[in-house]
Amino acid sequence: MKIVHFSKIRNINKEIVVGIGKFDGVHLGHQKILGLVSKESKKKGGVAGVVTFRNFPAEFFLCGWEEKLFLIKKAGIELCIWSDFDEISQLSPERFLEILLRAGVKTIVVGYNFRFGKDRKGDIKFLKKKAEEQGFSLVIVPPYKKNSEIVSASNIRKLIKCGNVHKANKLLGRYFSISGKVVKGRGIGKEIGFPTANLALENNISIGEGVYAGWTIYNKKAYKSAIVIGTSPTFNNSTKKFEVFLIDFWKKNLYNKQLKVYLYKKLRRQIKFQDIEKLKRYIEKDIQKIKSLLPYYTREIFE
Repeated sequence: MKIVHFSKIRNINKEIVVGIGKFDGVHLGHQKILGLVSKESKKKGGVAGVVTFRNFPAEFFLCGWEEKLFLIKKAGIELCIWSDFDEISQLSPERFLEILLRAGVKTIVVGYNFRFGKDRKGDIKFLKKKAEEQGFSLVIVPPYKKNSEIVSASNIRKLIKCGNVHKANKLLGRYFSISGKVVKGRGIGKEIGFPTANLALENNISIGEGVYAGWTIYNKKAYKSAIVIGTSPTFNNSTKKFEVFLIDFWKKNLYNKQLKVYLYKKLRRQIKFQDIEKLKRYIEKDIQKIKSLLPYYTREIFE
């Protein structure tokens, strides 16, 4: 996939079909748009492209920039035209559209509630009017629903914030993932027989506190994992953390290693135990539940 900044797009002497949007998380609704872009470009013998943003106002991002590019490419897109949101949000809708049409864009594919340009003045009504006047094709994609619920990035963020990643995964069309570098923690997990890797997350993600089942990718292998998000109430530690215990993993030192964690489902809320032995028994139960709950996957299933 060719990646070009918005300020440097030039006419490539081929008809370009573009989907425009933030595409945060590249969820099922986005995948519908990207699928139509790919289909239209093949029909017209053109290039399948997107116009998207690296940064934009949001409480947190559903995926990092590199992962977004990977998912967009995976959907069959050949050209990614990108910009930081602030760079493009000050353009008038007319100017934004003019730049795209001069670059050879002949078909625009957008979601039903798409808005763009300074003060969000560009909308579907504006695009329909300009399509008639200037002769480009316009495809409006209706809301994508899963079990009668509209799939949107904002809805998925709400689910993740309250800990319902199992449902969020269904709207994403894949397992929600988080990446981070392993940093030194207090070493409590190691002391009680369950050494964990504490992650400094790449994105400032707000996830509901609790114990989760999932997988951790390390050294090209997927390990079933118990994931703890929150504080350490048993040890009266109010510092929020993200730590993972890799099941059946024997390497002792993961410090400074980069890990990618996929969340499957929340198992339970955090509990303050009266003694360490009760905590250890509960952790062992969590591990056995995770072993039976999760299918065995190789790393390739996540790619």
